[in-house]
Amino acid sequence: MLDASEYLHLAINASQNGDHHAALNYLNTALELEPKNAAVHYFRAAEHAEIGLLERAHAEMIDALELNPEMDIARFQLGLLSLQLSKMDESRGAFESLLRTSRDMSLREFSSAYLELLNENTQDAIARLTQGLIDCPNPALKADMERVLASLSASPSLKSPNMAEPAVFLGAYRDTLETP
Repeated sequence: MLDASEYLHLAINASQNGDHHAALNYLNTALELEPKNAAVHYFRAAEHAEIGLLERAHAEMIDALELNPEMDIARFQLGLLSLQLSKMDESRGAFESLLRTSRDMSLREFSSAYLELLNENTQDAIARLTQGLIDCPNPALKADMERVLASLSASPSLKSPNMAEPAVFLGAYRDTLETP
């Protein structure tokens, strides 16, 4: 029998190949073996988001953070999910928490950018995104934030994008939480 870490890696591989059904099966098996594995909860939230089950993804992301409050990328994703679900106060709380506590300067800048967008300060958001991109160590996150920056910079009126429909980039940050 495989252990939870092995099932997690199988799930990641299945997800990368677009087999979300298999990925969820692997993640559920991993949680049967290790119900308090925060990384598995995080990736199951990502899979739920990928297939459009945003409320379930949101609840799962909260579970992951309850198990490991220091998972900064999960908190950032919780902020994005909360935005997508129009839970603005919760989104603001997630981004403010990262701004105060994250050791990752790029996540702090990206969180600050989303807070600026929530406050309808698009120019300041652009500046924060630009600053965060300078030292972003995560290629997938960097690519996502470059797309957000491009969409903001391309806007002739520089209005905030529809905050009820922000992109959710959950599945791309696999290297951040993979276990050995």
